[in-house]
Amino acid sequence: MLEEYKIILGSASEGRKKIFSKLFKEFESIPSEIDEQKAIEELGEYKNNPIMVAMFLSYKKNIKLQKTIKNPNKFIIATFDTIVVHQGEIKQKPKNKKVAREWLYSYRNDIQEIITAYSIYISDIKLTLSNFDVSTVFFKNVPDDEIDKYVEENPVHNWAGGIAIERSRKFFNIIEGDIDSIIGVPTNKMTLELKKLVS
Repeated sequence: MLEEYKIILGSASEGRKKIFSKLFKEFESIPSEIDEQKAIEELGEYKNNPIMVAMFLSYKKNIKLQKTIKNPNKFIIATFDTIVVHQGEIKQKPKNKKVAREWLYSYRNDIQEIITAYSIYISDIKLTLSNFDVSTVFFKNVPDDEIDKYVEENPVHNWAGGIAIERSRKFFNIIEGDIDSIIGVPTNKMTLELKKLVS
């Protein structure tokens, strides 16, 4: 049963923490920091494939935590990576607010794909599983001043694509997918797989 496991969220994301607080009675947040650019280069010819990038980064984060956590009891580690794709270009975290502002201006009246990958490690069976979910959103014709205010008031450099939908819901129409997956946790897929593996 899932209740027998210590749940570890390998992320510092406030959005992911809120989702996990709805999914699990108790969990511990232990961020897993990796050199993402170095990891992407390891993918070679696949480094421009956004699904491969997101899945590989979530996997690398998980592997790092597996090596550091020493717990005699059963535990589950869940790590994630979210990538925004706009006009075929991968948008990870912007270098600064100027870049984030340029990105958000370019999103207007256009569609973006949100790819969220996750990796789960189950300690007692020593299994690491990775999967992903794809959502599609439409970014409305948001005025310059609203984008500028949003960029100035938020830590946009911490977010894939320079934006967090939970703080900018009015900017978007969701075409396909659900809000949890866009925030960074493909709840439906992940919980279904967990139930199958630990039931």
